[in-house]
Amino acid sequence: MSSLTRLKVAWFIVSAMLVAGAVLPMFTFSQFYIFNDTFSLASGIFHLLMQGEPLLFIIVFSFSILMPAWKMLLLYRLLHAQDGDNARRHRQLHVLSFLGKWSMLDVFVVAILVVTVKLGAIANITVHVGIYLFTLAVLASMLLTHRIAALAGAGR
Repeated sequence: MSSLTRLKVAWFIVSAMLVAGAVLPMFTFSQFYIFNDTFSLASGIFHLLMQGEPLLFIIVFSFSILMPAWKMLLLYRLLHAQDGDNARRHRQLHVLSFLGKWSMLDVFVVAILVVTVKLGAIANITVHVGIYLFTLAVLASMLLTHRIAALAGAGR
């Protein structure tokens, strides 16, 4: 299997992990051992909107859903770019470089949420597979970005 084919397979796996990590349960919040709410990243973000927090919704949605999706789209385009399209490849690598500076922010947002809830005396949080899968997907996407950028920068 060629390195390009392996990168395409890795891209598919990382993309699937990001989607699964965003929709699988991440947390169960328990208050007074009576009330339990289980949230995925996606349901938690839309819960912010329903609770009248549009600014927080926009920030978390942008960094946790839109930016990783944009990054994966750019990686896909780089993997499938035609030879000789150097100007486009250069622009995409520049955008990926910019996104790379923000790539762990989505994990930090989730981590801050966990710490905030853990510190509450009346609430407890149980962590589920979604947070592990999402974090692993973000880290894997960083490695994949590095490999694809190196391949694209070398002109394939």
